[in-house]
Amino acid sequence: MALDPVLQQLVDQLPSVPPGPVDYPTLRAQAAAMIPMIVGPGGRIDVASIEDRQIETRDAKVPLRIYRPSTEPTGTLHYIHGGGWAIGDLDTVDHTIRRLCRDLSMVVVASSYRLAPEHPFPAGFDDSLAAARWIAANRSSLGGDSLPAIIGGDSAGGNLAAAICIAMRDEPQEGRPFDAQLLLYPAVDLDAGENDYPSRVRDADPTLRRASLTVCVADYAQGADTADPRLSPLKADDLSRLPRALTVVLSVDPLRDEAVAYAGRLRDAGVRSELLEFDHLTHGFVHFAGIIPAAAEATDEVVARLQALLANG
Repeated sequence: MALDPVLQQLVDQLPSVPPGPVDYPTLRAQAAAMIPMIVGPGGRIDVASIEDRQIETRDAKVPLRIYRPSTEPTGTLHYIHGGGWAIGDLDTVDHTIRRLCRDLSMVVVASSYRLAPEHPFPAGFDDSLAAARWIAANRSSLGGDSLPAIIGGDSAGGNLAAAICIAMRDEPQEGRPFDAQLLLYPAVDLDAGENDYPSRVRDADPTLRRASLTVCVADYAQGADTADPRLSPLKADDLSRLPRALTVVLSVDPLRDEAVAYAGRLRDAGVRSELLEFDHLTHGFVHFAGIIPAAAEATDEVVARLQALLANG
């Protein structure tokens, strides 16, 4: 399947990942260096305010960045960045969070986490869960306690968001739970073999190769049971009583089929679950909305579908 031609031009400029052990410090530096290019000629979107803070847990200090919209807030979004559980931070998703803050008119709380392989599972999960608990307990001072709260993320962030929804359902908590989940091309079956899903066999996404995915999963799990629902939400026995969900997938993405299966299992469990699929775009498209018109249009559609999901829930 041919990619959007403008996106293809960008993909052709991306550095390739060499075979062998992953040099994570170099990949992190490359991701940071790309930000000025993918922010786009319009520059960073203005929001009313941005506040950095930390949550202290027994094991870590979890960084948060709180974005407030210039218009009256319509709710709260907790956003967890992707990057194979090993790359990314609050700065690498800043331009995307600003767009979501403006377009959703929500207070957006972006959280980061300790990265693998230096900090394997459950570090990333634990840090993200701590952030989610803090947001649930502080809804009134964020987007408003009576307004919707969403948890979401892309790729590894979508994995963490889905796993957190299951964990929070099963524990007593302070404050209201999340009302919806936004799962952008999430990894939900880290227990899968390379040939378990046709989308993995096709290996058609030039921005996320199956071999790279396998390495990232191994470096994050590091011997943990990958059937643990905190790693593989699709492996959870019970998916009932979870927040309504919008799952976004891409035709070329190796993660497509497991995400489609997860959306279906949510629906079968009685959860309102909607699936949105895009052709001609690649993994990570939301971060290219400032420079790829097709990615901007798709991101607008995601926002519209999420708003409709909240309105009709």
